[in-house]
Amino acid sequence: MQPDAARPSWQQIFLVCFKIGSLSFGGGLSGWIYREFVEVNRWVGDEEFTATLALCQILPGANVINLVICLGEDLAGPAGALGAFVGFLIGPVLGVIGLYVLIHRLGDATMLSVGLSGVAYVAIGLLMLICWRGLRLSMRTPAVLPVIAAVVVMVSGFGIPILATVLVMAPVSIALAIRSSRRDG
Repeated sequence: MQPDAARPSWQQIFLVCFKIGSLSFGGGLSGWIYREFVEVNRWVGDEEFTATLALCQILPGANVINLVICLGEDLAGPAGALGAFVGFLIGPVLGVIGLYVLIHRLGDATMLSVGLSGVAYVAIGLLMLICWRGLRLSMRTPAVLPVIAAVVVMVSGFGIPILATVLVMAPVSIALAIRSSRRDG
């Protein structure tokens, strides 16, 4: 947590997650969450966000749901986790019901399809932003770059499943982090 930030209430977490869930569509949600939790509200720092995101990506389930639940719990306990979860999902649930009614009444929804494609491009841009910031953060620890390269080659180049890649690279990454902390401390 940022030293200059006050702990948010579960209601504040609910409202931020409601805003993210209601205004986002498609991918790039990690970028929206990063913006709101790190940049706008300064509830968590870069490193805490990145560590939480990494953990949430290896947990079963939807990454962004895991992320808001973990952040909500860290910031405001079980009430924060529940507020984040409900806030994040209630907007999209109501939105999907509303879109169903709208599309059912309109019939031909060509303009809706074009609009949703535009929103998808924005989501891709936000995802690229979070990747760029994560890469910049990882540049502080030079040993991280070979791990990132190895993961990319294993998954993209050789088609090794992500779980197998995590099982191989997690111990390597942990060992490098321990070595780096011993050297720094």
